[in-house]
Amino acid sequence: MRNSQQNESVPQTMIARSRSHLVSLLENRIRRSHADAPAGSRRPGNAVPVKTYLVEGRGPTPREPAQAGDDDSPLGALAEMTGDTALRQAFGTRVHSSEDPDLATIEFTQDGGPGGHVYVDFADPRYWLLHTFAVSRLADRFVSALASVRSGVGRATLPGEFLGTAASLGSTIALTLEHERRVFAPGGGSGASDFLRARIWGTRAARLLSLARRPGNFAEGMALSTVQVKYQLDGGDDGRFCVDDMRWDGRIMTRGTSFLAHRQLTEAIQACYRRQVARIESLHSLRIEQGDRVLRGRSLAVHLTRPIQNLERFCRMVFSSASPFLLWGRPVMRGPHCAGVAGVDLNFGQQLAFEFTPEFIRLFLPGNTSGGTVLRFYTNLQRRLDPRVRLLDQEEREVLEL
Repeated sequence: MRNSQQNESVPQTMIARSRSHLVSLLENRIRRSHADAPAGSRRPGNAVPVKTYLVEGRGPTPREPAQAGDDDSPLGALAEMTGDTALRQAFGTRVHSSEDPDLATIEFTQDGGPGGHVYVDFADPRYWLLHTFAVSRLADRFVSALASVRSGVGRATLPGEFLGTAASLGSTIALTLEHERRVFAPGGGSGASDFLRARIWGTRAARLLSLARRPGNFAEGMALSTVQVKYQLDGGDDGRFCVDDMRWDGRIMTRGTSFLAHRQLTEAIQACYRRQVARIESLHSLRIEQGDRVLRGRSLAVHLTRPIQNLERFCRMVFSSASPFLLWGRPVMRGPHCAGVAGVDLNFGQQLAFEFTPEFIRLFLPGNTSGGTVLRFYTNLQRRLDPRVRLLDQEEREVLEL
């Protein structure tokens, strides 16, 4: 299956013929990047590490036939995405299927120049894993562009709670804490100074994370944004491991000796994300049951420990379509301390509604909108406004159960 032109064909040896062939390709790359790192050094070598991106490949409900065309399977969706006019203005693409029906390879080039391969694993038809060893800047740009061209598709985001769970699955080597309020600080902008970033290395990193979360310490101003974990395959073989950098935006960069170890760790994070989205949609999506025509679902509440200082300005900035929130909407002020917004998450191309006060935010999730939109909004609040933000249900119980 091919959906655009390239000036020059990339060697066919880089096209994944099957899952076993993909494992061979990526394990070779992982071992090369691990061997290339200077002994005893934290600095990477010259080899480009393998990166895996967690992408939600479709929304919670199937698309209408008029939208989906003849083929709404993951492979059909991938063909539609890579053939999108906006994407093709920046990238040349070609999609190759494999012997395994839930695996495909995308060849891509940028403006006829450097390119790479993205290996798309849609064993889970909704939550895809995209593997690549293209350089980070190019890979990030391509994956973000690919995920933005189809409604209901978007890159996953990982709240600090998810990253903390990931750190517990192996041995924590490093973590990054951030204090990033330049977006909303009074007089914010490029000149605002309310910013701090700390990278902690070593075998005591997990202990320091525990200390940082205690009230009165860094927990009030530092959000967990990345963790680096050493993970061994089940069975305890010291020679088969991965060292994975897991980032809040769903990118996992790996070095080590075993792609299978990396895949096992990544699939654990994928399962955590899947369970949480399913829980949000099951309990909180607003829908009318066909039988009794009763409205089902409950709103969600985001409780803040840092009150919003200027509510109107805050809402304008959040719903300006700009990064990091990528939300669009027109805030309606209902008084000095209350605002409502019918918004669109541009990452997923899906709708949700908000009510804002200085101390809490209420979210209303339509039945055809992914719970991933909630996690994205919550993660951005955690990183940009209030690291101690809480996501609660109507009985004020924690929603995130990991």
